[in-house]
Amino acid sequence: MSAADPKHIARRPRVRTWRRTLRALARPGRARDALDDRAAGGADKRAVGDERARADGRAGADGRAELDARPGLTQISPGPAGTDWRLDDGPLWPPRPLRPQQGRLGDCWVLASMLAIHETAPERLGDLLSAGADDTVEVRLPAVPAPILVDRRMPVVDGGRFVYGRREGANPGWVGVLEKAVASHVAGGYGSLQRGFARFGLELLLGMPVHSSLRMPSAHRIDAWRQEHRAIAASTHPLSGRVMTQHGPLPPNHVFAIVGADPHSGHVHLRNPTRPGQVLVLDARTFRRGFLSIDVSPPLR
Repeated sequence: MSAADPKHIARRPRVRTWRRTLRALARPGRARDALDDRAAGGADKRAVGDERARADGRAGADGRAELDARPGLTQISPGPAGTDWRLDDGPLWPPRPLRPQQGRLGDCWVLASMLAIHETAPERLGDLLSAGADDTVEVRLPAVPAPILVDRRMPVVDGGRFVYGRREGANPGWVGVLEKAVASHVAGGYGSLQRGFARFGLELLLGMPVHSSLRMPSAHRIDAWRQEHRAIAASTHPLSGRVMTQHGPLPPNHVFAIVGADPHSGHVHLRNPTRPGQVLVLDARTFRRGFLSIDVSPPLR
């Protein structure tokens, strides 16, 4: 049979592009399935996490004994970047909540989701927290059936410096508490929190279905979404490091919060969770070249 035979060609498998492969990996419902699994086997997995933390030996004997005396408190290891715990005695949710800032943990899908919501309707994040009288906080993630109780001891390095999510230029506060709750209940630890999609982060924090697209929208469309008070996150791809911007090359496999757009010039405005105070302005061509997917929430106000 010749290679030109139509029947032979019809039997050849279709080659998946990397965009189609990503769409297949990110099929709807996977985040909810993971949450259901956690709910079904929560006790067993918490026990595994407790054993891992004790074997690690990093939490400190006094702090561990204190935690063991608090029923229902989640317990995880401070790794991979943290070596010990330190009580965060700074503000939890001050009148002027600073932007969330990503630390030495590859959980941009969580921190960029926080940042996108913070830039749109920050009160929704504050409503998730109820502070206790004993340095504990009850976290009510809308996508999780039961509240999560965490304490305000946050991972630090040997010098005592906080290493993960924090309020921009300040203490961990509400950012560290939310990050710890997601790490302990959803991922099973900080290390496992380093892979995920922005869509799942937005759905966890909002409890709403989020629209994902591999087609980059126009600045006019983004501006309309922002006027509707929608939280928007955009993800780069593995080759984004080749795309230059005013702040240097785009980080590959990273998530940004989209905070606005200019429908006249076509420029898109973004914030990087590692440097949330800076606004990155991209022209339409650079935006299309550097980003792979976009996730948009329903109106939040």
